Amino acid sequence: MHKLLVKCLHLTLLLFCSYKQGVFADQNPIKVLHLTFHKGCAKEVEGIAKELSLSLETWYIPALPPRFFDGITSGNALYNIGHERAERIWNLHRSYFEQFDVIVTSDTAPLSRIFLQNGFSKKLVIWICNRFDYSDTESLDCNFPDEEYYSLFEKATHQTNVSIIAYTAFEHYYAQSKGIHTGSLIIAPCSVDPQEDPSHTAIPSHIVKENTFFLPPYHNELQYIDFSQLCRNLKIPNYCGHYNGSADLKRFKGIIHLPYAWSNLALFENMALGIPYFVPSRTFFIKLASSGNYFHTESYTLLNENLFDLSEWYSPENQEAFIYFDSWDDLKEKTESLPLDEQREKIRNHWNHHKEVMLSRWETVFKIK
Repeated sequence: MHKLLVKCLHLTLLLFCSYKQGVFADQNPIKVLHLTFHKGCAKEVEGIAKELSLSLETWYIPALPPRFFDGITSGNALYNIGHERAERIWNLHRSYFEQFDVIVTSDTAPLSRIFLQNGFSKKLVIWICNRFDYSDTESLDCNFPDEEYYSLFEKATHQTNVSIIAYTAFEHYYAQSKGIHTGSLIIAPCSVDPQEDPSHTAIPSHIVKENTFFLPPYHNELQYIDFSQLCRNLKIPNYCGHYNGSADLKRFKGIIHLPYAWSNLALFENMALGIPYFVPSRTFFIKLASSGNYFHTESYTLLNENLFDLSEWYSPENQEAFIYFDSWDDLKEKTESLPLDEQREKIRNHWNHHKEVMLSRWETVFKIK
């Protein structure tokens, strides 16, 4: 009964994909299936598919019917792709998978094990966004990551049908630290386009965006310090709270952010909107990250191995997109004195170049050029 239900769902998904992408037309676009746990990655690949005229079907795994993916499991345990789970998924969906020209996995690279372990011979694109051996330790219900997985990934680096892409340079560095050389291809988000203001804003009505700086409501802005209060003490008008997507931020005077990761999708969404970004300089970041409970993924590696060039916030390629401050007083001075219209123009130019370069890399991956 379960297998019959799976087959019916497969047929429904294929028909919907065919209708949505116009496969019934005279053209024969490349048929792509994208597997991901991340809505932002799903949206990004949808944008790429539109730009490159690909026929795309997306499996956003948290939205699949319960137990559909591997036949028995639901919830976060699906992040952990051990040998048996990869085999179950392949056996359930093999005939469906093989109808596509290309499979793309994103967000968590262990999804690629489904195809690496079971001899998938068509094109496989692995977009590493969150450490290639990521596991959800709180729901870990199998032996993962295991030696077989590392061996499969190492073998994949030599397979001609596999393309391994890093979301940011640190992902290649991390894999190499585990003895696996994943190459040097980096493709950061690029398909985000500026949107109209959302119909329902989450910003309080008393906030005048044009006169206010936005503070992302993450750990460092809320728990490391009360960043909103600190900015108020500096006479920097600010709002730190919820918002309804990136378009809800576009009329803010700027964003002040204390980085917590090597990269994040919001950076590129806001870059596409041309919003000025204020972030700590390298020296001030070191001071902040070395005190209190400042959070940054793999912070020891960043600070002790001086890998700032691998961070999107500090890479030479992106420096013109940011305004760096060396102290809180320097932040106050720069928010008051710098010509932000000029910075917006600089960011737009940077974004246009970035998008052109990244799209050309996707074209190469899909062998469109």
